[in-house]
Amino acid sequence: MPNMLISLAHFCDKHGPRILLGTQFAKDGEELFLPDYPTDTYCDSCSIHFPDSDKSSRSMRSTLRSIDYVSTNYPSVRYQLISSVIRHMFSEETMTYDGSPLTFYDQSRGLNLVVGFKLQDNDARGDERRYGLLLTIDSPDLASAMKLLSRHWEFVNYSFNKVIQYIKQQREDELRRRQVSESYGEFTPMAGSYLRGNKLKIPRNLAHLTNDDLLFVRLHKWNTYMLDVLNTDE
Repeated sequence: MPNMLISLAHFCDKHGPRILLGTQFAKDGEELFLPDYPTDTYCDSCSIHFPDSDKSSRSMRSTLRSIDYVSTNYPSVRYQLISSVIRHMFSEETMTYDGSPLTFYDQSRGLNLVVGFKLQDNDARGDERRYGLLLTIDSPDLASAMKLLSRHWEFVNYSFNKVIQYIKQQREDELRRRQVSESYGEFTPMAGSYLRGNKLKIPRNLAHLTNDDLLFVRLHKWNTYMLDVLNTDE
């Protein structure tokens, strides 16, 4: 079975293309952990978030069928690979954000399937934040990678779109809550909104945008389930 990863990527206004969460697997998950990694080049927009303001945890691990599945903000084994993939992904002219899948392959990046999406946020550049869910099959054998992906094409696309629908719905619900709150509360001058929207770009974590403290925990569970299905391919 080839090496596979599922990643949530984000185009950070401050730091450019970044991995928010990468899920990998191994017989021994310890090799997928880093004792530490530099966080000074991460802002709130491109960082992982855990419940209860837990800033010491940076990874999650689950075990299924004697295989460890590890999700982290900094996938240690293949960080350079995924960083290269997401730079290509966000620069690709054919990249869309409407739920349509994009696939690309080369020997250095493997076979990749990505589904992009956007979330409205007036504190972001262009009043929106760009994200993408990415499956990477890290294999030099294009034929076998394509066979694996073709067998699970509907499953992967359906799963990615369900995750995206959940995130977008959570964001829409949060925007509605804010609108109701503002209609009963504070008055924000138009000039202030204009200046904030055009001059100051505020980093905001995806968990805060969706008002879901458990979002990254859910993503780890969903990614683990998808990789487990792909790992049991016959």
